[in-house]
Amino acid sequence: MKEKQVETISDRELVEFFNITDSIQEKLEYFSKIQDDDIKIELLNTIPEKEKYKFIGKIRTPQYIAMLLNDLADEKSKAQTFNYIAKQFKGNNDGILKILTQIDFDVTIPPSMLHFRLNNINSLSLDFLINIQKHVSNYSEMKFKINEYESDSIDIEYSFSEISAIIAKIEELTADIPEEMDEANKFYTIYSRLTGMMIYDNGYLLKQSKARNEFNEKAKENRKKAKEKYERELKEIRRSPAGLYGGLIDGKAICAGYALILHETLKYVGLKSLYVIGYIPKEDGHAWNQVQIDGKWYNCDPTWDSQRVQMYGKYKYMLLDDKDFRISHGKFLLRRTKTEHKCRNKFDYSKIQGLLPSQIENAEKRESTI
Repeated sequence: MKEKQVETISDRELVEFFNITDSIQEKLEYFSKIQDDDIKIELLNTIPEKEKYKFIGKIRTPQYIAMLLNDLADEKSKAQTFNYIAKQFKGNNDGILKILTQIDFDVTIPPSMLHFRLNNINSLSLDFLINIQKHVSNYSEMKFKINEYESDSIDIEYSFSEISAIIAKIEELTADIPEEMDEANKFYTIYSRLTGMMIYDNGYLLKQSKARNEFNEKAKENRKKAKEKYERELKEIRRSPAGLYGGLIDGKAICAGYALILHETLKYVGLKSLYVIGYIPKEDGHAWNQVQIDGKWYNCDPTWDSQRVQMYGKYKYMLLDDKDFRISHGKFLLRRTKTEHKCRNKFDYSKIQGLLPSQIENAEKRESTI
């Protein structure tokens, strides 16, 4: 049967072809085309034990794969089959992690597969990471990147211990937020906690200034070499304060870190968030957030609010429409994240429980423009 024909027929017909052929290779071809994983699991009972590993790798659902691996006869078969399947999943980091978090036997991840790029941290939990630590012999060599394409901290790579500390802190910050809480109060609970616990990392500015001065001096001799050295140093200097670790664990961040931490923590409780970057030509940029509350988008800047919250218990840059936000952030509009949303609505702060009108700076002025 030609490949094109196989792709167009139903699962029922594929099962028929699977059953009438004696060739393991043909069975594998039909098996791989079946869409329903429940059907595949039933067919696995007809496959010789020594050939099953090839077929398990064609199942799409990580939970089913982990279940089948756990049911294999001995530890050696389980480990060998996992290694085979891991190669089939290469590039699907979320899938491999879901398998790892549900296995009940020990494995060693191949060196070429120790780096994981995740779309976000929602797929991780402390319980999952504990299971990985329990069953993956080389878990300490695992590295994680968060694939937030809009974030300027996209190249920051976290060790297993760092990502575990990050997840533990986010779970601590969100543990008492019930699923049924409305979006406005979910947001405020997280925003108030993050702006209240982090301070701006002024040490970063000193290190950056020192590295820039060294670059300017060395550039007189060899600009290309000096630039490469400066970029390496800047990447290392930014690693902690621009990523998730600095603000959550050390309590110190720069704007990129503030925005990224708020972005990931909001998504962890199911809110829609956007990481926004704005630039002034030939000057440093700035990062903030947009968040969706009850279907409407608003701007907020946790970096600029943090000191106000800690000193005066007030918010000035929380849930603003574009008109109010541009008063302070308009200079960054010259080059800005392309996927930003239009924020046309005034937020009703009375939706937030425990927030006093006096805690919103310029509240009277904003209300008069509604």
